[in-house]
Amino acid sequence: MLDGAEKLRFHDCDLYLLRNARQFPDDMRRLEPDLLRLATLARGWGPDKLDHMRQVFKIDPFYNATAMALVFNGDNLVGTAGVDTDFDAGRNDRHIVHLCSVNMDRSLRNSGLIAQLFVILADQVLASLPPGDEVFFTSISQSPLVYSIMSKIAPLHPDGRSRPPAPIVDVAGRVVAKYDPHLELEPDTLVLRRECDFFYRDVPYVSDTRINALFDSLLDIAAGDVFVNVGRTDVAGALSKIGRYQKRAAQL
Repeated sequence: MLDGAEKLRFHDCDLYLLRNARQFPDDMRRLEPDLLRLATLARGWGPDKLDHMRQVFKIDPFYNATAMALVFNGDNLVGTAGVDTDFDAGRNDRHIVHLCSVNMDRSLRNSGLIAQLFVILADQVLASLPPGDEVFFTSISQSPLVYSIMSKIAPLHPDGRSRPPAPIVDVAGRVVAKYDPHLELEPDTLVLRRECDFFYRDVPYVSDTRINALFDSLLDIAAGDVFVNVGRTDVAGALSKIGRYQKRAAQL
């Protein structure tokens, strides 16, 4: 399984980097039961909810990822994160990097692994792009932890203070058109109402109370509301912040 994938180590885990995830369709399909179990437990639910998860979990992001990281502890799948870059961003010098299929065993939630996967995947995508090109980082999520990690690379909307500018709303709309074309985006808040039926039972809050308050005030988590998070920067700026993060992580 995963022959040809790059293998790394993170603490006691094996991390497989699939630089072209679509070269591994059979492996991805074989992992689907493990992914459903991981996604269920990661959201704070027990094994008794697995049948419900099979019915409602949106599996498409797992297969849409252009690059994917899979984390194993022994034979157990304990983490996934992917990026989808297959979008029409509207201009040749503009790119969308959509963080998708983020699932992490609860024991790893505060380990720094999600952030590590994000910067590895972002670095993988951006390395070949012109430094001056504009890049938008996006995700569809009800996780303050994902929001916090993304905000380290680029300022994020919604921010709870101002209406998102037109380019941000435009990119959010392009992401929604691919992943949730049946839903209407709220342009002032970047909220999708009732987007998911596999909501967090245990919301992964962070130390930044402003971020937690943003989620608590604008989303009804139990109803399945999500943010379409969008951050805008340029390739050089993103790579610079990724490099600083990797240097600090190496020192730690």
